[in-house]
Amino acid sequence: MKKILFAIALALVATACNNNEGEQALQQGSISIEVTTRGEVDNTTSANTVVLESAPAANELKVEIAGNDNTYTWDTLAEFNKAVGNGFTFTSAPYTVTLSHGEKGVEGWSKPYFEGSTTVEVPMYGLSAEASVLVVLANSIVAIDTTSNFDGYFSEATFTINDMAWDAAKEEHLFANAGEATIACTAKRPTGSDITLTQKVTLKPTTRHTILFDLDTVGKAAVTITFDDEIVATEELEFELNENA
Repeated sequence: MKKILFAIALALVATACNNNEGEQALQQGSISIEVTTRGEVDNTTSANTVVLESAPAANELKVEIAGNDNTYTWDTLAEFNKAVGNGFTFTSAPYTVTLSHGEKGVEGWSKPYFEGSTTVEVPMYGLSAEASVLVVLANSIVAIDTTSNFDGYFSEATFTINDMAWDAAKEEHLFANAGEATIACTAKRPTGSDITLTQKVTLKPTTRHTILFDLDTVGKAAVTITFDDEIVATEELEFELNENA
């Protein structure tokens, strides 16, 4: 009799487990990711856009999916698609899908960071939610230029952007985080002494900004700083122009 009761108990437990597994399976769904990667960047000093040759391919993008108190990551979209093909599912809930490429928060030459995200509701019954994600440059490109007047008066000039040294000879792009940035210039006057200028500007993502240094010789000598075709600072020099300049 005890053996019969034990067998019945095992059967009930197995049935309950199967029911629970069935209910859990019904609450699962998948995510299909469709990607558009845009390499175009707004250029604030001309009507044209800048196209980055370093825009990543879709399958190279890192995948992060957060929701239902969990965060899942894959090094590439190709690996995510392979996991989905092998049956990987999510519990039905809202999820944020983020695709990225590069090092977030890192500034420097040839340091682009691409990112895009969207939110989807994962359905039940094994159905799939489509996440359409547009991936664009999330940091900014910064360039510094000078006029012939500026170059003719100051024999030497060095520039930094957030303490990163500017090098006009480089053909690559200098990338900085979007938000407030500090531009600094140290220039040598004809007398041999230095003048240091600093200016804070606000950088936008997916944008190429240009800072222009000029020397205005009308009346008193003054250095003007232009940010995206708009004068943001004027620094009068405390001496007359060198008559040999």
